[in-house]
Amino acid sequence: MAKAEAAKEVRRKQLIDATIRAIGRVGYASATLTHVASEAGLSPGIVNFYFKSKEQLLIATLEQIAEEYSAFWQAAINKGKVSPAAGLEAMIEADFHPTVCNVEKVSIWYAFWAEARSNASYHDVVNNLEQDYLAQTETLCQRIIQEGGYGDVNARDVAIGLNAMIDGMWFDCLMEPKTFNRQEAKRICRLYLASVFPAHFSGGSRKAKGDNDNAVVVALDQEAQGRQAHRARIAAALRKRLEPVGQLRREVLAASTGVSVKILESWLDGRAEPNSWQMGRLIVATDAQLWFDIYGPMHEEAQRHFEARLASAQEQAIRERAALAALAGKKDA
Repeated sequence: MAKAEAAKEVRRKQLIDATIRAIGRVGYASATLTHVASEAGLSPGIVNFYFKSKEQLLIATLEQIAEEYSAFWQAAINKGKVSPAAGLEAMIEADFHPTVCNVEKVSIWYAFWAEARSNASYHDVVNNLEQDYLAQTETLCQRIIQEGGYGDVNARDVAIGLNAMIDGMWFDCLMEPKTFNRQEAKRICRLYLASVFPAHFSGGSRKAKGDNDNAVVVALDQEAQGRQAHRARIAAALRKRLEPVGQLRREVLAASTGVSVKILESWLDGRAEPNSWQMGRLIVATDAQLWFDIYGPMHEEAQRHFEARLASAQEQAIRERAALAALAGKKDA
């Protein structure tokens, strides 16, 4: 009996893996049980024996990739028990691991995100996973804030920014798989964290409050990072894409994102902002440039700060080498 159950599970997984490949090849809407059977090298009758409908197979597929993804980042969280910074580092590694971040898997995620607004089963799985991930990320950020004395940094803001950034990188993987560079994606995520937590992610040190360059060392300047400025960038980026400036109708964008028009309007007037899951769906409903319109200034500022710190460290190293050479010359004399 145990062997029979094990064989059944092997066959189910084979069909789920075939479903992932089929959706990656022909798309969510076009994928049929016949496509799945062809990918698995089995007859359609075998597929129907294990899954009575396409919907049943799709739910099983979503549950499998959700469990797989959860296992990856839960392992990362375990690393965070030693160090919260190590936990975030490991979560970034997990998010861009080839097993998780590849065209087939990302295609599946975006397909289910798009369908979640009209399918309660999909919505529950996706939303629960996203909210759990955000909460865990926020917890790690909060531990770093307490550990490093980053009193002016909000853990939830950092977590939402990081999660939205990763969603945007996944979209790049989906749209430009041949040029997508996972190492570069991880570098950009770390650069973002270094701009907020310099003592933990860039080898820098926290300056005491009142130091002249404190605003540079702590994170991004208020113009680039402030909450109202961030919401203003979101509103401006969305208005560019909505009628009458753009081509999208408010009702269509709200429905595609899985929110009401009232919530969308709260984003447009700066009273609220989308969470990372909603931001990912906004990118799908509009275009990849949306992410750059919103987060581009933060990355540009982070890059300037990083380059300034690097130049300062190099100048310090030159001065130290010159001093050592001078001392060595005096000793020889």
